[in-house]
Amino acid sequence: MLVGFLVLSIWLIMQYVAGEKERDIENWQAKLAVLAEAQKRSVESWLDDQISNLEDVASNPLLEIYLTMGGLDEKDVTEVQRGQAGHLKNLIAAAASRSGVFKQAPPISSNQKNTLLEGIGILDREDRPLLSTRYFPGDDDEVKTASIRARNTGKAVVQGIYSNSLLEPRLIIAVPVKIIQATKSSEEYSGSVVAVINPENNLYKILTQHWLSTNTDETLLILASYASTVYVSPIKADRPIFYQVASSNEKIAANFALKKIGGFAIKNDYSGKEVLVTSRKIKNTEWVLLQKIDAKEALSESRAYQEFVLTVFMLIIFVIAISFIAIWRHASSVRLKKTTDRLEARTELLIAVSDNIGDPIFLLDHNNNFVFVNHALSSCLKLTGEIRGMPMNHVFDKETTDGLLGLLSSGSDVKNHVMELSIADCSITAHVTVVGLKHGKYKESALYVLHDITGIKEVQDRHNRLLEGIISTLAHATDMHDPHCANHSERTREVAVAIAQAMELPDERVNALAMAAQLANIGKLYLPGEMLTKMEPLTEEEEEILRNNVNDTVEILKGLDFDGPVIKIIEQKNEYLDGSGYPAAISAEEILQESRVLSVANAFVAMSSARAYRKGMPVQEALNKLLEQSDSRYDRHVVAALFHVAENRSDWSNWQDVQI
Repeated sequence: MLVGFLVLSIWLIMQYVAGEKERDIENWQAKLAVLAEAQKRSVESWLDDQISNLEDVASNPLLEIYLTMGGLDEKDVTEVQRGQAGHLKNLIAAAASRSGVFKQAPPISSNQKNTLLEGIGILDREDRPLLSTRYFPGDDDEVKTASIRARNTGKAVVQGIYSNSLLEPRLIIAVPVKIIQATKSSEEYSGSVVAVINPENNLYKILTQHWLSTNTDETLLILASYASTVYVSPIKADRPIFYQVASSNEKIAANFALKKIGGFAIKNDYSGKEVLVTSRKIKNTEWVLLQKIDAKEALSESRAYQEFVLTVFMLIIFVIAISFIAIWRHASSVRLKKTTDRLEARTELLIAVSDNIGDPIFLLDHNNNFVFVNHALSSCLKLTGEIRGMPMNHVFDKETTDGLLGLLSSGSDVKNHVMELSIADCSITAHVTVVGLKHGKYKESALYVLHDITGIKEVQDRHNRLLEGIISTLAHATDMHDPHCANHSERTREVAVAIAQAMELPDERVNALAMAAQLANIGKLYLPGEMLTKMEPLTEEEEEILRNNVNDTVEILKGLDFDGPVIKIIEQKNEYLDGSGYPAAISAEEILQESRVLSVANAFVAMSSARAYRKGMPVQEALNKLLEQSDSRYDRHVVAALFHVAENRSDWSNWQDVQI
């Protein structure tokens, strides 16, 4: 009970603590969701501002005309066109200044080397830069790719953060410029306005905004790249930008953020620390915003509270357990005294009972040494000393010892067997019961009870001899009533038993068959003597009377209680496999196997035995005749067994002689 109380109490406490932890995690899930949404809106708002600024430039009519005309041709440029170009330069310079993301630079000069690789440029339909701010990287492949995407899609394109030739992060935004009076759909856009932005000066600062008073919360931008997840914004732990992790590692927070956008989990970050993480998709980009916080910091207060609750409740349980043990020990001491008194009384009672039982009783341990003997066995053996611990073969002779120990090898827990035993100077027939003990101190011990049934066995033997005598008398009376069939019953029994033993039938079935063979013809006592000794063929009426002797036999025997289906064997002895027999015309598997044996034995004896009106058929000829009728009348397996037996029974040949 105490163990159950402790287990249940600890389980309930752990459930409560787990519930508190789950509630704290759910609270942090809500906090991170709010923070992720706020950061997402900030990033998307900044991108919208940059796109809007570029769209203002792209929608300028002068720019549309300029790109539609294919830019400036230096050979025949007019003053008006020069003025238009100057105006457009001022337009993109103003747009660059208005965006607030580019470093201040003097007017465009082509003599200075580009070291910033950022700015705004106008590209024609061949993706060649026509006009740009000073540090615009017009020959960058990423710039051209963004321009192509903008013209092909017809909308603003955010070409995700990449590493430029200076190994610095850059962000490209491209907006298409419509063509004036396009003649074909493929010529709808004449060029694009492209901005190359260094996100370190602006976008990354948005990600570092602190909305919570924590030390480990972090907002990152990530994207999928082939078999990797790439961090496209600065991360801690001295790792460079564009740090990658294998996307197959499901324990990494960034991989979870990409696969379960909007989900929440406890994972490991890039440094291996356990973090709470959620994510949001940034519209119009391939980026996913990852919002995380160190789990240790986030759950520190919760864990402290859980440890406090766990400590308090464990102390309470400990006090209750100590009190319970003290009460239990006091109660146990009282119960122990009562139990001891009861056990002593019970032991005295068991000794008194066992010593007053007339049957010998003894207990053996797993080494076959005596543990206990009752008074009856001790007196029979005339023991005067202590028998406990003495080997069994020191008390009984070898034959008795081997016989009793042999019973232990059978499969059942309780064994019963009748044995002839020699104990001291007595030889008895005993019913031996052996019980294998499986519990307590005497596990693997064996309890023997020897019940002397010598008298009962003698009475039973006399009864069996009397029964056998009665059966032999009935058979003899039948044979005397039909002088042509002298010894027929005994010979049929002999043949039937030989066949059954050759077929390896169990002893109890062989015994029932033997008895049925001897009694099978007692119904002939009802037949007229003149019909049995008649030399001429029987009439149909007489044949019917003869066939009915089976029913007469059953009627005579039906009140007797036999061991086995003796009456049923007799009742079916004239049935054939093909159903042409009598009295019930049953067939095949409906006929008992013992009846099939008796049918073959009866037919064999009848054919091979001589009669007053005919000679006996030779044994081999009788066997062949039975074989011819196999599968129609007789069971082929039984006939085969008879063939096997006949080869070893040369004495059967004298049945051809008349015996009256």
